[in-house]
Amino acid sequence: MSERSIGRWTTLLAAPLLAAALSACTGPGASQAYTGPGWYLEKSYIVVGGGPKVFGGPFTYEKCEEERIKMGPITSPEMLCVNHPGPPKKYGLY
Repeated sequence: MSERSIGRWTTLLAAPLLAAALSACTGPGASQAYTGPGWYLEKSYIVVGGGPKVFGGPFTYEKCEEERIKMGPITSPEMLCVNHPGPPKKYGLY
């Protein structure tokens, strides 16, 4: 195989692996994760493109903060506890 064809194969194999890796570290959207009123642990709009991603809930506020802190000093500042009293619309809007 020539270097050019090896480069094409590398690109073809790397793209799906990268996409899988990125999707593995994101949670479902707020509207998909909603199971009832309460506090949900989310990664905000600014950090995640396309709306917030939910990593847990529904919780009480205190339990949500405990779960956020468990994520460690690097990740926890990026997470928010958001109250969803009713089902959120697309992208977590009320």
